[in-house]
Amino acid sequence: MNVNFFEWLRDGVRQSVLLGVSDAIEEIGAPADADKLHPNVAAILTGEKPKPKSSRGGGRKRLGKSLKEMDTPAS
Repeated sequence: MNVNFFEWLRDGVRQSVLLGVSDAIEEIGAPADADKLHPNVAAILTGEKPKPKSSRGGGRKRLGKSLKEMDTPAS
């Protein structure tokens, strides 16, 4: 049996968040105007899987300098 710890942890967090959202909606109620509800939240409430974000062609956002940029002397 191959158990991936991080997959198990990710699934546990996902389930906890969804249960928390469900409990919050039960406690405070759903908004009266369903048109203002975000499509991903509406999908979760109806039991569907939310649609993934579309990539805008930019790929990953770089955070800081690369090693090549650090090696070049400043002009």
